[in-house]
Parts: sequence; C-alpha cells; structure tokens
Amino acid sequence: MTIRIDGGTVVGWSGTHHELIPEGSVLIEGDAISYVGTERAKHADQIIDASGKLICPGFINLHVHSQLNVGDYLITDATKRDYLSANYFVFGAPVKEKAAPPPPESVAIGRRYALFSALKNGATTILDPGGGPGDLGEYVEIVGEIGARVFFSPPYRSHDIFTDAEGRHYYEARPDGGRPALQRAVEFIRKFHGAKNGRLQGILNPAQAETCEPSLLKESAAAAQELGVPIHIHAAGNLRELVEILYRYRKPAIEYLADTGILKPGTILGHTVFIAGHSRMDFPFGDELKLLANSGASVGHCPHKYAKMAIAAESFDRYVGAGVNIGLGTDTYPLDIISEMRYASLISRLVDRKYYGARPDRVFNAATVWGANALGRDDLGRLAPGAKADVVIVDLRTTRYGPMRDPITALVEYGSGADVDTVLVNGEIVIEKGCSTRIDEADLYARADAAARRAWDNWPKRDWAGRSVEEILPPAFPTRQRERGLP
Repeated sequence: MTIRIDGGTVVGWSGTHHELIPEGSVLIEGDAISYVGTERAKHADQIIDASGKLICPGFINLHVHSQLNVGDYLITDATKRDYLSANYFVFGAPVKEKAAPPPPESVAIGRRYALFSALKNGATTILDPGGGPGDLGEYVEIVGEIGARVFFSPPYRSHDIFTDAEGRHYYEARPDGGRPALQRAVEFIRKFHGAKNGRLQGILNPAQAETCEPSLLKESAAAAQELGVPIHIHAAGNLRELVEILYRYRKPAIEYLADTGILKPGTILGHTVFIAGHSRMDFPFGDELKLLANSGASVGHCPHKYAKMAIAAESFDRYVGAGVNIGLGTDTYPLDIISEMRYASLISRLVDRKYYGARPDRVFNAATVWGANALGRDDLGRLAPGAKADVVIVDLRTTRYGPMRDPITALVEYGSGADVDTVLVNGEIVIEKGCSTRIDEADLYARADAAARRAWDNWPKRDWAGRSVEEILPPAFPTRQRERGLP
C-alpha cells in the first residue's frame, strides 16, 4: 500500500534540522517514508489532498498515564496546606486501609480513552509510565485497537506512599523490595516488545525516584541494558520527594539517580522541576543541569501540569542552553501535545522575563526530534526517507489562526489538538477528518464519562478525611436545584 500526501506545507528533515517545503509531497510505502519533496509523479494507491494544511512529523508525547481524568481533576486540592507541591498525592497516596485497585473495567476504559485522546491530539508516539493496575494482555490489545505507537511496561517501586488519618504522607517499604514487579515488567517486555506491528515498545518504568531504593534502580539499569530498552522515572517532581531523598541519602534527586547508575542515555526523567537554582529551593548543592547534560539522560517536560499548581520549571531555555535533551509530555488532560508547545514557550518566557525566549523552533523540536532522541529512535519525529511513516496533518485554515507568515510559529502560538485533521501511524490512517478510523468515539466517551462519575461519586470512601470531590475542589459556580414538579 502506497500513500502520497500532496499540496500542504511539509515539515521535512534536512538531515540535521527541520525545513519547510511549500506545496510539498510525502510518499509512504508500507510503514516507512520513501520520499519527501515537491515531485508528484510517483504512483500511489491513495492520494491525500493536504492543500492549505501543515504536514508534520508525528508528535511524541513523553508522559501519558493511561487512566481517566479522575485523579488529575483533584491535583489543585484547595483544602490542604501541607502538600509541598506533591501533585499526585491527593489520589496517589491513599489511606492504607482504604487502598484498593479500581475495577478492571474502569482500568480498561481509562487506558483506551487516554491513549486515544493523546493520539487524536496529534501524538503518534506515546510514553506511558503507568496507569491503573490491570490485565497486561488486554493493554496490548488496546494498543492494537487504538493504532498509536506506545512505549510501556507496568511500573514498579520498592516503597509505597500512604496518607495517615491526619492527612500526613509517609513512605513504607514493600517487604519484597519491588523485585517481583520489576520481574513482571521484564517479562512483559520480553513477551510483547515489538507487538502489533512494532507499535508496542518496551520501556522500564521505576515509578518515582524516592519510591525506588538504590539497588532496585541499579538492577533496573542492568535490565534495561540487557533488554535494549529505555527507562522512564519521575524525578525532582515535588518538594515532598526532595525532602525524602535529602533525609535518606543526603543529596538531591539528580545526584541520587546518578549514583545508582540509572542516569545515562536512554533514561528519561519525568518533570525534573525542583533542581538546584529553582526559586523555591534553597540548598547549597552543585550543578544538576550540568550533571544531567553530561549523563546523556533526557527530561520529559510537562509545563501545563505544573502551571495548574502555580509551578514552573526554570526554565525550558535554561535546560536547553545547558545541553540537556528535553522532550514534551502532557501528563494531565487534555493530553494535547500541540498546546503543550505553547505552554512550554510562554511559561519559559514568563519565568525568564524574555519575550524572545523559547522560540517556536525549539519547542517544535522538543515535540518531535528531541523526543525521538530521548527514546533512542532516529526513525521517529522527522519526515525523511527511511523514517517511520508517522505523520500528522494539521488544518491551519481556521479563524483562530488568521493569515499567517510562518506556519510553525502559528502552530505554536495558536494551535491545538482540535486542529488535527489526519494522523498516520506506521503508514496507516488512524485519524481521518478528525475522527478515528478504528473505534466508536461516542461509545468510548460515554463509557469513560460513566466510569469517571462512579469514581468521583465514591471518592469519600477512599479519601483520608472522607471528603467529597466538591470539598477537595469546590466547583466554580453553584448548581441550581431542580424546581419541584418538573421532570
């Protein structure tokens, strides 16, 4: 099967950088790109007219937890005063006696909905560092059903996080040290790496820096090398983590990871916000950015998630200038990787007070080639002969954009996932005219909405203080009560 995409502005790859090809053409043969240029004489079984649109390499989302928006909705908990920026603790650190896995059907719907949402918003490659516990064979089938390229294995840790009856957080070591869960992840990768025509890719997911003891991380590094897969770990993501690592190991997170041997090319650190030099930090440690850059590890930057909590990395430009490879992730809904480029750019400019900072080329690179570099894949994030046929076509002909001079600047400044017209993964059209070619979107949304409402309605049963969702996050406006006598 050959497909030719004609007429739009192609974001081609020169061999060293992206370049624009007006009224360009991309020829796809099988699962790979065979030609990028202006020639349209080559035969194709199917021709896609992309006139007036932007033909981009598939975007790479380095942080999508395959779950519903149930917990993310609560991260701006308005009732607590001791969070220390521990963003996920409101839902990820339950009272031990109330800790219970979600129903399997809710886990499956969360996986399907999150992966599809990220794909529909333009991410052809998704790094999933873990959602709810569930059947792993079913996860593989969901990846095949949705059609995205996904890096995943089940997460693991040596310590759990709980909340006591007074709302205080504490860490508790697992008796097994997390080894059975690590072995489960290794076995998953051995069994499923490359499944679904290469769409399912293995990656080891030690959960968070402070929940993994040094020996578990050393074993993870050795396992990743043996398996030939990358590693993802949340690190320097909140101040509660910083305090825990400082107390246990007398060093900040990045130094701690470096000492375990896990900080190396092929390792992706989720978030990495609270490092030396950040305005909310005050300790006399060394240059963690230099340590990161020299290690070859990458950062998965999620600016929108932290902006929700009035926090920012300081800054995107500072990391890039230090030589750190940085990609983009969404983490929280709406899982819109295109909008995430704008958040990365604007927040970096605000932090640095430089209107000329975090330019569109840099954040576009972060969402494409730098994300691919983080995963060790030089066949992703670019449109060039030999690259995988992962393509996103974005419709720029909307009143929100208006007349434009440079389409990349326009995309970064004004664009969103709602502008995605067509998505191809491995040479297959999986989104066409904004709709899935594989699944019933209306049915998926209805089931996801029902599952989320059940979880929210039952939240007091798992909350440390028995609080309702409305107590944790008061609604913007009161709801009018139904008048008597009305149906």
